[in-house]
Amino acid sequence: MASDDKYFWQVGSPPPLLERHSQTKHNIVEEYVRQYVLTLMAQANIPELRLSIIDGFCGGGCYQTEKGDMTDGSPLLMMRAVREARALLNIERRTLRNINVHYSFIDILPDTTKYLRHWLDARHQENAIDSVDYNQTEVITSEFLQELPNIIHKIQQRKMGEHAIFVLDQYCYKDIPLPDIANIMRTVKGAEVVMTFNVENLITYISEHAANRKSVENIGLDKYIPWAEIKTIKATQKREWRKILQRHLAHGIKSETRVGFMTLFFVKPYGTNTWGYWLIHLSNQYRAHEVMKSIHWNHATDFGHELEPGIFVLGYDANDDGDYTGQETFEFGEQSKDACINSVAEHFGKTIYSLDKPIPIAKLFRGCVSESTAAEKHLLAATKQLHSSKNIVVISKTGTVRRPSRTYRQDDIIEPSKQIILIK
Repeated sequence: MASDDKYFWQVGSPPPLLERHSQTKHNIVEEYVRQYVLTLMAQANIPELRLSIIDGFCGGGCYQTEKGDMTDGSPLLMMRAVREARALLNIERRTLRNINVHYSFIDILPDTTKYLRHWLDARHQENAIDSVDYNQTEVITSEFLQELPNIIHKIQQRKMGEHAIFVLDQYCYKDIPLPDIANIMRTVKGAEVVMTFNVENLITYISEHAANRKSVENIGLDKYIPWAEIKTIKATQKREWRKILQRHLAHGIKSETRVGFMTLFFVKPYGTNTWGYWLIHLSNQYRAHEVMKSIHWNHATDFGHELEPGIFVLGYDANDDGDYTGQETFEFGEQSKDACINSVAEHFGKTIYSLDKPIPIAKLFRGCVSESTAAEKHLLAATKQLHSSKNIVVISKTGTVRRPSRTYRQDDIIEPSKQIILIK
């Protein structure tokens, strides 16, 4: 967490309050790290995983809850996630599988990093984190971008791959220019980035004025904004102009970072006058994207196609949290799931018939996952729906014509049916 008046850590003083939206964000990051490790180690014959975890705006590692209790921040939660994954992978094993993680926790304020070291020591003494993780943790007092070249060099020097998770929970959208994110994704072969982006803050200040344009230019999104049309859009689209600008910004983030897969999780803090932000996951690996997409479905309250077709927004809004409002809306309902599957099935049908030739399921899925709210289970359900309608034929790699099923292999081939179809 980048420095801000409400996020202040000093040994001897109470830590800052953990707000509800931040707690949800922390839960998602913790769950992602745990599932990431378990996914990479899914094959039982893999003896070791070497991983780097970098928290570029780490904060002091400790917060107060609304009830006044002390709770861990993202550095400790990620260490806990690794510990749990390590334990799960070694249940009833004589030969232990090694999860070798190097942690780099970075913050610009000396008081903050001092507090983090203090809290890490305390949690280690309480046996809340494993000694192997504690001993491979470095706490760095620096600006993240100044430290980034050194971090990348260390990752590249580690043997057995370049698996790395960068968590960038910066307070201000100006703190991480997108060319630097693109550099991470380009130079670290196995990089994943989980970052916050204060989209509503940025949109509020977008105007035709030169000063506003400069700040957008500095982060690499200038060319994606229709500057000449801003005044007209705001005047004629009074209810929709924010969504219109979101379309452009989302397209810019995906284009500038040059990643294969992106998810956007829209988070809105509790209250009526607060700005929402995106929790963004960037990856070049389909399976990693699928892990994060599934976590979104487990945590989101609502979603909508507020951006251009193909870009999804999943949303956590504290105003809809049952603990605050008494409404049990912190989940995707059946209606949303059905709408998602139906839309994907329609998209698949149009894609297959426009190609008018066989296509592997893997290629069909990967071609749309960044452009849909669907997790893989919904893609499979959409495939079955289309298959059951006899609009398509599915053939296994051995040439066997398959029947509609809840599961399909990535190497199955889909092609248009020769029967009359109803897809428009």
